[in-house]
Amino acid sequence: MEEQNLSRGGAKRERATSAARRNRMRTIMIVAVSLVVLGALIWGIRAALRQQEQNTPGQFFPDQGQQHVALDYQFTYNSNPPTSGPHYATPANWGVYDYPANDKIFIHNMEHGGIWISYKPDMPVGVVNDLKAIVNEFGGSKLVMAPRSANDSDIAVAAWTRLLKINLAGNDITEDHLNQIRAFYKAFKNHGPEDVPDFMPGIDPKSTQ
Repeated sequence: MEEQNLSRGGAKRERATSAARRNRMRTIMIVAVSLVVLGALIWGIRAALRQQEQNTPGQFFPDQGQQHVALDYQFTYNSNPPTSGPHYATPANWGVYDYPANDKIFIHNMEHGGIWISYKPDMPVGVVNDLKAIVNEFGGSKLVMAPRSANDSDIAVAAWTRLLKINLAGNDITEDHLNQIRAFYKAFKNHGPEDVPDFMPGIDPKSTQ
């Protein structure tokens, strides 16, 4: 009888051990499958982001902060024109300017989700008028535009951490270039770190000169 009890006890322990082993294997399989699924999901997200990046106009530049500084504050920006970083405490009024303005003023406009169109001062009048027509096409909403001698491209369209550069082949801007500007505006308007309505007043950049 005692041997039978020992035998039954051993069988129970063996069954318990086998059940525990099966549970461990099941758990390992679940974890392994979950990791595979998670890895595939992460890969898919990264692939989608890379595809989106390729299809989005302009180039990304890392955020350089939102510090308010004086207009003569010295700082090395990571793009030309700047797309983030230290800036003046007050933005410009939205609109088109026929004179240069300090970069630090327009950086604040981009912080509010605005788009900044700049062009070399020697741009043909027809090109400048075409750029003005783009501003009017969007009702001037969250747009500032002005000549800028420091540009290293004929035209630059900037948003917070994003920049589109355009160089002309002649004295005219192509419809493709204009469509790139339209696409950039639609993609990055209101993508600044601060959500500020269009009607928020600013300053005339000349008032700081």
